[in-house]
Amino acid sequence: MDVTRKVVSHLADSTSRPLTGTGPGPVAQSPPVTLPLRYMAVGLVCFLLFACDLAWQVNRGVLFSPGAPAGVTLTHLLTLGGLMSFVMGAVYQLSTVAFLVPIASVRWARVLFYAHVVGLVGFLASFAAWWPAGIVIFGAWMAAVLYGFCGNMMVSLLRARDRGPMWRFVFFAHLHLALALAAAVTLILGDANLWPAAQAEQMAILATHILLAGGGFFGFLIFGFSYKLVPMFTLSHGYDTRYEQWAFWASLFALYALVVWSWAPSLAIGLVSALGVVAAFLTHALAVRQILKRRVRRRVEAPIRGVLAALALGVLWAMGFAWHVTSFRDAAIWRGLVPFALLGFVSLTVVSLAYKIVPFLAWTRRFAGTKRTGSSVLISHLLDVSSARFVIGGMALGATGVGLGAPFGAAWLCEAGAWMVAASLGVFAFHMSSVFRRAARKEGKV
Repeated sequence: MDVTRKVVSHLADSTSRPLTGTGPGPVAQSPPVTLPLRYMAVGLVCFLLFACDLAWQVNRGVLFSPGAPAGVTLTHLLTLGGLMSFVMGAVYQLSTVAFLVPIASVRWARVLFYAHVVGLVGFLASFAAWWPAGIVIFGAWMAAVLYGFCGNMMVSLLRARDRGPMWRFVFFAHLHLALALAAAVTLILGDANLWPAAQAEQMAILATHILLAGGGFFGFLIFGFSYKLVPMFTLSHGYDTRYEQWAFWASLFALYALVVWSWAPSLAIGLVSALGVVAAFLTHALAVRQILKRRVRRRVEAPIRGVLAALALGVLWAMGFAWHVTSFRDAAIWRGLVPFALLGFVSLTVVSLAYKIVPFLAWTRRFAGTKRTGSSVLISHLLDVSSARFVIGGMALGATGVGLGAPFGAAWLCEAGAWMVAASLGVFAFHMSSVFRRAARKEGKV
């Protein structure tokens, strides 16, 4: 643990150090910086497309139409396009730093990138056109790509020596992604009448897919990598890590209890799973609090405030789920809880951390490891992280509006929230594109 914290502290220090001479450069076992950047670039494009599509659907009045092709396409544009693409790139980079292990096969990761782009375009186009054959073909294609990603990462993670709570979160995240893909393939085969028995349990399988992908993969990754990224960006050390253990076991219990509840709904199982979800978020919040208490950098930057805001929204989501379990307005509340979790907790966390990760990678690609006498290019020259405040505030308010508007039947609140999310993601995409433009411009002047 001490070794990894030294590496993290070194990387954090490099974000505020000018480049004179060779510079710190990437960690030795990290993949070529172009690999994660390619995945992230696809994710950023999908975030922008999602913002445009969201605004278009709100304008047409078809937002949140259950089962409509436009709604299904919009959802997967966010989850598979924006979130998954960006997270895949981030995982390839962060895992090498967090666990001090190389990627099992960088060549395989490059091949999977091109396969991911082809499959993503075909899958989204098939959903938009509601082409059943295309959904089956490209659905299987995307499943194969993501299984390849899971295999590559799980082999890499098994080489790590330190297997603490963070490692368990990240490893189980990939295991849950593999299970979520199995549920997704079952759904596709059922819809295509290739597995008629799956149609009888369609809602339970769909709930399982959502829980394993949203909570089991994205949620576990966010919890796990928070124990590296928050200390890295706040320069924290010597903090109490006992709550990280509690958060892992509470999260694991809550997730599996939710899956059981989706197949055997009852008040007792629902209450147990709701308590598990609340316990998972609260113990994670306590773990993050311990990190912040021991920070050296007293000023908390906007991206970290965004992570904390997303965590607060996650706690609210857990409480809303507890209400959902004890109420009889299941469909209405569920329509609010799902987008609230995706936009308010998962997306807001990813977007917030992007303001730190993307400039670092862009700076590494252009300036690290090169001798440029007299140059003093800082990461802060590529992007002022305080500019994230508008995006973070807009996404938090927008997600809250969507989450509250759906269960209470307030269409105006849903639409206002969706507009805020769309505008915030549009500004976010502009900020991220400006990072690469400024890096290219400054490289030309050096």
